[in-house]
Amino acid sequence: MFVGHFEVVPSLCVSERYDTNVFYARPTPGLERDDFVTNVNPMLRVVHNGDNASGVLNLGGFSETYVKNPGLNYFGTRDSLSLNLDNSIKRWLPDASLRVKDFFSYTPLPPGFDNPEAGTSPGDLSNTQDVFAQGLLFRRTNYLRNNGIVSTSYATTASTSLNATYSNAIIRFKGAAPLTQGGTNLFDATTQTGTVGGTTRLSELDTVNVNYSHAQTEFTRTSQSSLFKIDSATTGWSRTLTPNLSAELGGGGILINSRQTTYAANAALIMNFLNNSATISYSHSAFPMFIGRAPTVVVGNVFLLSAVQKIDRQWQLSEVVSYAHRSGGSGISAVSFTSYRAGVDIYYWVTSIWSTALSFDYMKFTLESGSVTSDIDREAITLSVRANWG
Repeated sequence: MFVGHFEVVPSLCVSERYDTNVFYARPTPGLERDDFVTNVNPMLRVVHNGDNASGVLNLGGFSETYVKNPGLNYFGTRDSLSLNLDNSIKRWLPDASLRVKDFFSYTPLPPGFDNPEAGTSPGDLSNTQDVFAQGLLFRRTNYLRNNGIVSTSYATTASTSLNATYSNAIIRFKGAAPLTQGGTNLFDATTQTGTVGGTTRLSELDTVNVNYSHAQTEFTRTSQSSLFKIDSATTGWSRTLTPNLSAELGGGGILINSRQTTYAANAALIMNFLNNSATISYSHSAFPMFIGRAPTVVVGNVFLLSAVQKIDRQWQLSEVVSYAHRSGGSGISAVSFTSYRAGVDIYYWVTSIWSTALSFDYMKFTLESGSVTSDIDREAITLSVRANWG
């Protein structure tokens, strides 16, 4: 329904999944890792466009019901808020921009490794990497995450702008499931990140940016606390090669806790046609991570290939393949992990309201922590039906 500049769009998605590893555990005698899972996900999208601000609020609850393991049944939520305050700030500073975003989730599933959304640029806001999702927490544990982001920019000329961003991300664990692997120590963590920089458009085809960021992560467990500081200075360049093809390239230096150094690098090739899009990207970076019994900073690479094909007005196909390898620490605290993922989704719109999707997802994690090596694999086939009344 739509009244003036206010719109409320409800939706509902019901899916059935066959999952080969609902415990996110390696093979264990007597443990049936596979199960059939029913997911019910009602959503409410609220859109408001006003004289002072515009915003989008997404509220979504979901439940999962397990056939073989009813003790794993749970309720969770994933919510987001996006505010555009340009209309307000431009009354005092006509060349300024101000945005606020917040993401919240509560779930017992392991953070695992977040993969960018298929067919989008690695720099897309929806693909912002989560510092807590760079490794795999080897158990089902109730936890909540919240990430608030404030970003602003000021256009100094028609082709140059100054930019600043502040984000505050928290993770809080709320108890452990009976089955655990890879240690039993839970923790809280808070990361604050500030970024300043500038962007200039050199020509109709070329854009250059320079950024400096400072990130500070504090891990807390019982009476212990660990603090990690990461400073990075990077420069980037993007170029429109053809009307349908663009490239991104960047790099710089990273300083960890004022003593360890590494480099930052990213590259991407992005293709966009009317009915097809694809992205191939690479990045090298450093993140704080808590895995096993101690926090550390891991450094490594991520490769991604994603694509979307709009077959016709009713059919769409998307694919994603990613590989990540990160390592950090030393001695008995050394940790290294490799993550693989491949996914295929095919969508069919029955009407403008009803749609269906069939998905296959494969994930594999290999962890080396001290003298312990763990291999965890998971495959999932999901059939879903969605109704969107908007």
